[in-house]
Parts: sequence; C-alpha cells; structure tokens
Amino acid sequence: MDRIPSPRELTIAGRACVIMAYAGGLAGIAAGTLLLREDELAFAVIIWTLTFAVGAVLMAVSMIIRALSGLAAQLGRVDADVRLLAEDHARSLPPRDGGRDPWLRH
Repeated sequence: MDRIPSPRELTIAGRACVIMAYAGGLAGIAAGTLLLREDELAFAVIIWTLTFAVGAVLMAVSMIIRALSGLAAQLGRVDADVRLLAEDHARSLPPRDGGRDPWLRH
C-alpha cells in the first residue's frame, strides 16, 4: 500500500460498508422468502443466518473504518499543531552555530 487514505476517503468507505450491509440484508430476505415459498425451510433459514452474519461483519468493519477515520483526522490536526509549535520555537531562538536548525536537523 503506497498511499494512506485520507479521513474523508475512510468515511466514504465506512458508508459504503453500511450500504452493502443493508443491500445484502434485503437480498438475503428476498432470497429466503422465495425459498420459503417453495417449502425449503432449511435453506431459507441458512440464507437468513448467512445474511445476518455478513451484515453484522460489514457493520463491524464500518465501525472500525469510521473509528480509524476519526483517529486519522485527529492525528492530522495534532501534526499541524506540532509543526506550528516547531516553527514558533525555531523563530524565537537566536541563531547559533552559523544558523543551524535548533531541532538539530541538517
């Protein structure tokens, strides 16, 4: 993975997981109902159970992705604050050693 997704992209991915969970749930209910009409109770229950499990997993993935999105947004704000503090600190120090970086970066 070459690029880290932005918080906005993570939020969109979380919403997509929720949409897929609802779409899968509706498809599972429809398929189970059609099987129930044809007197296939066992297969209908299996379809409904699988649909519930897949929907639950997708909702859990959505919650994890949204949590990561919030963390990424918070880390982005902290990173910006640290950069501002470092720049302010660098401006407040008198030049020494030929104007070297006070953070000892060369």
